[in-house]
Amino acid sequence: MAPPPTKHPTNPSARLTDFCPIAPDEKGNAQTVLMLDQLTYIPAPGDYLQFGQQHWPILRTEGHKKRSCLTGTRLKGLGSIGVLINGTPDAFADLPRYARITLIPRGALPWHFTVTDLPRFAQLNHGWNAHPNTPAPSLTLNGPDLTLSLHPNAYQFQKYHDIERIQLQFHSCSAYRMTSVNDHGWYLGQCRFSGLAPNWGEFYEISGHTHDTRDPTPWTTAPGTGGRHFHFYLRDSALEVKAQDWKVLPAL
Repeated sequence: MAPPPTKHPTNPSARLTDFCPIAPDEKGNAQTVLMLDQLTYIPAPGDYLQFGQQHWPILRTEGHKKRSCLTGTRLKGLGSIGVLINGTPDAFADLPRYARITLIPRGALPWHFTVTDLPRFAQLNHGWNAHPNTPAPSLTLNGPDLTLSLHPNAYQFQKYHDIERIQLQFHSCSAYRMTSVNDHGWYLGQCRFSGLAPNWGEFYEISGHTHDTRDPTPWTTAPGTGGRHFHFYLRDSALEVKAQDWKVLPAL
């Protein structure tokens, strides 16, 4: 079967960290496992690997840490997956160390490979975060100000050991919504920012085009006028807020 044509200006890629032959398949075809990391897309069976003019259909992928495969993020091995192809290691023996391999999806590419106005992410939570398992978020709108109350992450940040809840206030909020995308959905690419946001479980300000209509969750309007886009990934949901500014309120 011929590989699909490359139609996009930017294709997904990965770094080849190792390769090794395994036993031939039941038909006697040679098989090789390639170890990849720093992926910008998680390949699936039926996709193709490309290096130079050579193409290899991907037969199987394995790796319980696939969730760490993120666009533009140095993974330090955490995103490594194994990819099975038919063939011998000879084709890879002369590649430079940590060569980049192009990935060609059989189906449509994720949207962020086909647009030029990608959003940019600035992480805002430094020295604190929501509880990783039971953040128990609660929202209160008081006039134009929206307040988020949640349990802090005292495991990682010991200064919150005796603090029950922390509060974030969004000043002059014009709209907000709590989407249903949880950590599993984000790792599986179901969030519009999967593969774009540096990490799950953090609080960001997003600048540029945020492509809001790619999530069908309706917005709740508020009387403020702020237009900055704040985005907080929680355990089982994600909070999006359009507001003028934000701050952490004194601990309860």
